[in-house]
Amino acid sequence: MQKEKKLLLNNMQHLREKQNLTQVKLSMLVGVSQQSITFYESSTRLPSLPVALKIAKTLHTSVEGLINENDIIAKYYALPMQDQETVNLLIETLYSKLK
Repeated sequence: MQKEKKLLLNNMQHLREKQNLTQVKLSMLVGVSQQSITFYESSTRLPSLPVALKIAKTLHTSVEGLINENDIIAKYYALPMQDQETVNLLIETLYSKLK
């Protein structure tokens, strides 16, 4: 039998610290205990999908961004607002070509 691989939220702590959030503050924003945040960051436990989505939204990333620092959504949110608007316009222009 193949050994089960463990999902690691490698980037969650980095994103939290980058936004100057403590585990306590993040836990209050997400609606879970501080101990849960500690467990998630250490990969002792995994959050449910709804909790992972709340964490990702609070940290301005995607669920993939909690795992991988090279997530495109995290890169998008790191852009200045004017550049985000340019990206949005580009996406809308490309999307309209599909119709």
